[in-house]
Amino acid sequence: MRRAYLTGADLLTNPCGGAVAPCDYSRMGNVMSLSRLWSCCLVVWLCLLWHEPASAASSTHVYLVRGVFNVSVGLDELAAKFIKRGVPATVYGPMSPGSVASDAIADYRSGKIRNIVLIGHSLGGGTVFSVAESLKDEKIPVALMIVLDASGGPAPANVRRVINYYVGGGTVTAGPGFHGSLQNIDVSKIPGMGHMAIQSMSSMHQKMIGNVSAAGGG
Repeated sequence: MRRAYLTGADLLTNPCGGAVAPCDYSRMGNVMSLSRLWSCCLVVWLCLLWHEPASAASSTHVYLVRGVFNVSVGLDELAAKFIKRGVPATVYGPMSPGSVASDAIADYRSGKIRNIVLIGHSLGGGTVFSVAESLKDEKIPVALMIVLDASGGPAPANVRRVINYYVGGGTVTAGPGFHGSLQNIDVSKIPGMGHMAIQSMSSMHQKMIGNVSAAGGG
């Protein structure tokens, strides 16, 4: 029986290396297509895993309220830091408790958020008390309320945790029906601290980011 040998010409005309049967190019194409499809699926799956923490973080929204004449621009910088971490944040003027409350109510009822965080400085600190009271009337909980050197007041019953950072401001007390966590923290001994510095210092921003994270905000 005569043997078939593969020659140089055969390699040029039959790249699959078979001396008898020709290449099945349609089958090769199918295999390559399936390989590309699997690669695409893998990339999509990895992207979903990568973005999953951000989706979880988006269940919290931080509503920040500036002090008189909107001078508390450190809160704008703080809001940008939250957004960079995947936590939505919005900054308001001190005379807009209705706008803050209506936005928070709409966001909560739409299912976009589960954790409401209120942060207010000076006059804006008084505003967040009003906002929390409006949310209480609508039976909407507040996960965290941070007050920065404001006049203080009674903590509403729907707030789970209140942190009052103060330099010379008043203290926060437990209001009727309040059963949450309440802290009044004197930060006046921190070097460089003051009524305006309390809302702009990097170290204070880190404290508040930690507070929000502990409340479920990423």
